[in-house]
Amino acid sequence: MKILSLFVAILGISTLATGCATARPGNTAAAPGDTPAAKAAKQPPKTLPAPPEAIYQALVAEMAAQRGYYDVAAEYYQRLARTTKNPKIAERATRIAVFTRDDKRALESAKVWLEQEPGNLEARLLIAAVLIKQGKIDAAVEHLEKVLAEQATTPDHGFGMVTTLLASLPDSKPAIATMEQLVSKHKDDPFAQLNYSQLALRAEALNKARNAVEAALRLKPEWPNAMVLKARILQLSGDTAQSLQILDAVIKQQPNDIPLRLAYARTLISANRHADALTQFEVLLKQAPDNADVLLGASLLSIDLKDLDKAENYLAQLSKQPKRSGEASFYLGVVAEEKKDYATATQRYSAVPPGENYLSAQIRIAELMARQGDIEGARGHLRGLGFADPSQKLRIYLAEGNILYQAGQYTPAMELYDAALTEIPDNPDLLYSRALTAEKLDRLDILERDLTSIIKRQPDNAAVLNTLGYTLADRTNRYQEALGYIKRALELRPQDFAIMDSMGWIQHKLGNNEEAIRYLRKAFEQGQDPEIAAHLGEVLWVTGDQQGAKEVWQRAVKTTPDHKVLLETMRRFGQ
Repeated sequence: MKILSLFVAILGISTLATGCATARPGNTAAAPGDTPAAKAAKQPPKTLPAPPEAIYQALVAEMAAQRGYYDVAAEYYQRLARTTKNPKIAERATRIAVFTRDDKRALESAKVWLEQEPGNLEARLLIAAVLIKQGKIDAAVEHLEKVLAEQATTPDHGFGMVTTLLASLPDSKPAIATMEQLVSKHKDDPFAQLNYSQLALRAEALNKARNAVEAALRLKPEWPNAMVLKARILQLSGDTAQSLQILDAVIKQQPNDIPLRLAYARTLISANRHADALTQFEVLLKQAPDNADVLLGASLLSIDLKDLDKAENYLAQLSKQPKRSGEASFYLGVVAEEKKDYATATQRYSAVPPGENYLSAQIRIAELMARQGDIEGARGHLRGLGFADPSQKLRIYLAEGNILYQAGQYTPAMELYDAALTEIPDNPDLLYSRALTAEKLDRLDILERDLTSIIKRQPDNAAVLNTLGYTLADRTNRYQEALGYIKRALELRPQDFAIMDSMGWIQHKLGNNEEAIRYLRKAFEQGQDPEIAAHLGEVLWVTGDQQGAKEVWQRAVKTTPDHKVLLETMRRFGQ
């Protein structure tokens, strides 16, 4: 009966038994005192008889859709759309065709829909989307121009709606080309330029994004939305200092704008100015003391800055909000772990309910067990979780493998990764973890095989390129091959201190010690990593600057007194 009643609504029929509506003459007679509304209510519905063939097609279509046979449903609904010219049927046909990615049917059904409802913007946008995917950009622009004309009096002149559509398309190139045509017709509209910039930024076309936002600012000087977007583009282009300068100026104009201050705080975080970012979060807390996202951000920054009591205070406030109490429990566990209060940390992780942080909490419990020496208990805890979802099982495999790796149990870790890869073949995370384990077992053949396998599928994976390059530099004499991998990694991530360290190390191996020291100094100043300190100190020592080497090593050993590579390097040079 539910299906039949749906067809009554969709087809606009009053009975299915006869396919027509019959009215008794007496029902329409006006009674004394009838109001116009009452008279209208007594009129029979103005519907047309639905032909039996239409009813049959509708039944087949909807039953097919309910059973998941969407291609059949799309075919029958398209027939109905052609014959009935009913906009609701055409809409249904369009949506099912879009869901099944049948662009030809979607376009035909949407055209029928638009014919019956010429002012329906959704139908017009769907037509434009299909035309763009078919490469018919000029035809799509005609439809989008009509959308913009209809939306001309809205706050953003309709460009937000158009940009949302273009951003949803799978290929950014035709989307950008479409937007460029629209902007060429609306050069003097700041909203056109701003939305073009946003779309270009989404497609990582930074030059186009920068030019468009500059055009928007020329049309509408000191426009906060455009200034924030410009700051974001500058940050992604590597000019964080100017990005922060712009955001600082905008905040002075609008000190109570919470989203703006959040953007400023996030940019400070990306610039590693965490203390300044926390100051901004504290201002935000005065403006919105119960804002859960602000409380969480302030607590995470406090954890990072090792101000654990402050973090605990913020999280205690967050835990009072029922919808965020589980999240608060998880990070309270992190605080307790940082304080090395493992019993309290385990208790807090155990309080995290099923949901977003549940698996992470369970993994942290296992890691705490392993840290306290109960390796088998930790493995048993992970294996007892019983997750069936592949992505969750992957995380459990990786966590168990890491526990074995950190405990120096490399052979069991290798066996675990071998087994996991039979269940989840060619997974890059498992391959990478197995490669790192293979290096510890002196199985450089496995390491090279696994890492090159990842690179074939992910040629721009800078971390994998760097790992392979560094290993070849450190463990073999294949220095030119190593240099090639590290160069590619550094081109992809020019500010990554780990890759700078690798470049410094391979330059040392090649005998270019002056170049090696330049890279290693820059890497150490950025990363303060003890292994980089070991490398820098070694190169300084062998080039005659023993005092400089000692200073670097002593600086590093103060913060990481137990680092194996650092201590071994110092021992080799009698320190």
